[in-house]
Amino acid sequence: MLTDREIETLIQEIRTSKKYRDLDICEDTIRDVLLVELARHKKVKDGVKAARKKLHEVVAPYLGDPDYTQAKADLEMAFQSGAKARIKTVCAAIMESHDTTRERLEIIETFYPRIFSVTGVPEIILDVACGLNPLTMPWIDSQVTFYAYDIHQPRVDFLNHFFALQGGDSRAKIQDILVQPPEETGRIALLLKELHRFERRQRGISLPLLENLKVKFVVVSLPVRSLSGRHDLKEGHRNVLYNLIRGKPWRVTEIEFSNELVFCIDKS
Repeated sequence: MLTDREIETLIQEIRTSKKYRDLDICEDTIRDVLLVELARHKKVKDGVKAARKKLHEVVAPYLGDPDYTQAKADLEMAFQSGAKARIKTVCAAIMESHDTTRERLEIIETFYPRIFSVTGVPEIILDVACGLNPLTMPWIDSQVTFYAYDIHQPRVDFLNHFFALQGGDSRAKIQDILVQPPEETGRIALLLKELHRFERRQRGISLPLLENLKVKFVVVSLPVRSLSGRHDLKEGHRNVLYNLIRGKPWRVTEIEFSNELVFCIDKS
């Protein structure tokens, strides 16, 4: 049995290793993955090795981040112009750097209107495991506040810069929402293209999050095909969601886009 001090030493060794030091990943994430894997393995060495492998799967989406310094400068120029079309163009260019938001650009004009037709128009959105999705704010016609949560500190800093330029009360926090669900409340929470990855991290881990989100609607989306486009994922991902929430008295409305399957889960 490792002492708390020994566990903290392992966490810091992983966090400051060559692979992870520049990513600046939330410490709670490293701790959670490490403790789970240590409990699964008799030897500490094997547990640490398994934790590193699992962490690689968790952080893989952060390996293709944009140049945040340049992105901040581009946003500043766009907001200084005061032209909404230019702001959208710059936000879209930044979102192009990430697979999930790049695909969402194909459906962005109808994405929120179709969701809000089910959920109602929110004043507050909790964007959990947000990635770069908050950059879609300019496509929302109504006044809305985003509370965004991510495990990657450079991304959180960038999003807070964007929110400051946008004005209002929106903010981003570094927070592993699987370890510490948000305390904030709102009408809807967005969990976009992440639930299937959460379930690979640990089966069943997503359900407590869905239960604890303090919202009326949880909007979950999953990809309908692989990144290569060769594999249809629709039914498999649909099963992931419905198997997870089996037995819950929640009503689900599906919205199908060309590249994203959305589930509006009414928890009321």
